[in-house]
Parts: sequence; C-alpha cells; structure tokens
Amino acid sequence: MVSNAASIKEAPEAAKPTFGLEVSSLAAQQVKSLLQGQKPGMVVRVFVQMGGGGGCCGGSGGPSFGMAFDKPKNGDEVVQVDGVKFVVDPYSSEFLNGAHIDFVQETDQSGFKITNPNLPMSEGGSGGGCGSCGSSSENGGSCGCGSC
Repeated sequence: MVSNAASIKEAPEAAKPTFGLEVSSLAAQQVKSLLQGQKPGMVVRVFVQMGGGGGCCGGSGGPSFGMAFDKPKNGDEVVQVDGVKFVVDPYSSEFLNGAHIDFVQETDQSGFKITNPNLPMSEGGSGGGCGSCGSSSENGGSCGCGSC
C-alpha cells in the first residue's frame, strides 16, 4: 500500500529583532577617518559601563557609554553604517539597543555623544549617559575623540 502522507511544513521561525543602533553620518565620517590609522580588522566597539558615582557619564551609579577600537568577538551584535562596523557585546546590547551616536562639535569641546532615549533617565536615557571614545589594550592607540 502506498502512503500519501502530506509533508508537514513547519512555520517559519520569527525573525530575530534587528539590533538598533543609529549613527549620524557625521559620526560615521569621523570614525571612518580615525579607523584609517588603525590595524587591519579593527572595528568600533560601543559599550556600557555601570558608573560608580560622580562624573558626567555615570551620575550616581547609572550607565556610561563608551567607544573603543577593538576586534569583533563571538556573540557581538554588528551594525554597519556607511562602511563602518560598530560592534556591541551581549551585556551592553541591553542598554544600547535604540541608542544614537552623534559627533558634537562645540567651541570648547568636540567628541562622540551616545544617548539612548529608550532608557529611563536614571539609566542613561535621553537625559544622561554620555559617551566617550577610547582605546582598548589590544590596539595600542587612542582613537583621539573627546568625551561629552
């Protein structure tokens, strides 16, 4: 006897939500020019550190955002903007999903500013959580940007 069992098609898996990180074109241009002086394979790591009090970025124990040149690691979220790769580790992605990176030029300072309007003000939302850019121990050089 021949069986005419119909094949069962599984429902497609729900697509994993895309990690959202907005980067202004000015910030992407600045990073692109800074990357030219780095070792091949370097990307820009965007990260969060929990503050321990005081300072412009941490407030009273809230997160501060930062950027550094680094090499991508397994598990990183990758966002590419204007040919520049930005990576975020799994811990930081919780705080940086929906964040915005801009490059601010003012009379007395210039640098990268990272804000996340999706976080409550006490957790680095649009009212706080500024960012800065530094170097990692692996790349041996600073990216030369100021903090906000």
